[in-house]
Amino acid sequence: MSAFTDPTGDLRLESFPVLYNNILLRQLSEKDVGDIHRLLCAPGVYEGLASIPRSPDRAFAQARTEKMLESMADRSGFQLMAEFEGEVIGTIGIGINWRHRHGGLGYHLDEPARGRGFASSMLRGILDHGFDAIGLHRIWAESWIDNHASIRLLERNGFMYEGIRRQAYLKEDQYLDTQMWAMTATDPRPWKEKI
Repeated sequence: MSAFTDPTGDLRLESFPVLYNNILLRQLSEKDVGDIHRLLCAPGVYEGLASIPRSPDRAFAQARTEKMLESMADRSGFQLMAEFEGEVIGTIGIGINWRHRHGGLGYHLDEPARGRGFASSMLRGILDHGFDAIGLHRIWAESWIDNHASIRLLERNGFMYEGIRRQAYLKEDQYLDTQMWAMTATDPRPWKEKI
């Protein structure tokens, strides 16, 4: 069992599937390997993530799916699939450190679904679940300093900029900086304040 696992941590995954705004959020399953592979191969996803090869094959998607399912089984995180009109358009998840009640976000969206507000719905749904249902205190995300779409998404949804992590990741033989963003359970959630 890892340091990030708490045998008493309840992910409350029975809450899913749930329709959040216009997006159906549901748990990842073994049957999602094909969609995970398609999403990992979508234009711009490789550029936005540190942990995938330039051209991921199905075996990579299978291994990644299995790893995410293992994290759900040991309650060290959870992964949701996002569907719009019956089609998977993206995925979002949180890796959890129960001792400190915080989690790190990861997300990506298929290219045709970008710019339509779907990422905000996915983000808001997982944040509400993380804070309200499972009691996390802090949820954070990292973004490459030139990933303007991700930065705008985080800003628009109430994340606070915390600074630069210099040379945080090695990608293609180059050390890259990331921006750190976070929201705490006591921070305002802009979508909750609207009347």
